[in-house]
Amino acid sequence: MAHYIAKRLLYLIPMLFCVVLMVFLIMSLTPGDPATNVLPLTTPQEVKDAYNESVGFTGSLWDRFWNYLGGLFSGNVLSYSTGENIFEELQIRFPLTLSFGTVAFCISAVIGVALGILSAIRQYSFLDTTVTIFAVLFASIPSFFVAVLMILLFSVHWGMLPSFGIGSLQHYIMPVTTLVLANIPLLSRMTRSAMLDAMSQDYIRTARAKGCSEKRVIWKHALKNASLPIITLLLSGLATTLGGSVVVEQIFTIPGVGMYLLSAVTEKNVPVVMTCALLLSFIFMLAMVVLDICYALIDPKIGARYKK
Repeated sequence: MAHYIAKRLLYLIPMLFCVVLMVFLIMSLTPGDPATNVLPLTTPQEVKDAYNESVGFTGSLWDRFWNYLGGLFSGNVLSYSTGENIFEELQIRFPLTLSFGTVAFCISAVIGVALGILSAIRQYSFLDTTVTIFAVLFASIPSFFVAVLMILLFSVHWGMLPSFGIGSLQHYIMPVTTLVLANIPLLSRMTRSAMLDAMSQDYIRTARAKGCSEKRVIWKHALKNASLPIITLLLSGLATTLGGSVVVEQIFTIPGVGMYLLSAVTEKNVPVVMTCALLLSFIFMLAMVVLDICYALIDPKIGARYKK
């Protein structure tokens, strides 16, 4: 098992390199340069050239790429717009993204899995129908629309919650609610489907025939065997929540990684975009490694294959 984990972690190196290379090529081959995106349109070309040279946007395409890799390994990657170390900026911004993203994930995981289990146990009941209706409804509504609607209601009309920034507990309510409402529909429907599939198997009928209580049948037999797709969705959802909060951070003006990435794209700040993409890709890939480990711990057949 340790050999397999080490091999999977080593696989991350070429995968992350490919991510950095692809992002760099996409950003570099699109029209524009930092000076054009930052300076006024009437700025003379010689001033733009001087600005590009001052921020490091000089040399050939591959020179800039290898310079970035050199700065990445030395821990000193400079932003085109500010000239400051990007890692120092991420040390401030990433905890903000991690804090409200983790809170939103935990809330949505508990509520979504619980609703899915209840819907499967009480199939075709009023509760199951209600959960299905709300799941389809919120899965069809974009997150940005929910966020704007909450700002209009709770901030503009009622004045109950702050509409931007991060600080007190009240600042977390609307961004976290937006992410929770976006995650619960998929979690509840996936949990319901996995539980219904598990509860229709022969071992469930055998457990009931042996006299096991319904609570034991559900929690020990059905949920355990239905947990693999649920865990897959949970871990991938955690990585997606941390990486997909760009819109939420932009709407609520949260100075996290998502807002930092979006502003860097508009300014053609290539080092910032590459570093943020590298960080978010690493989180997602690491979540997939943890997912494989969970598979081996839950399913004995998968664990036996990993030990070979």
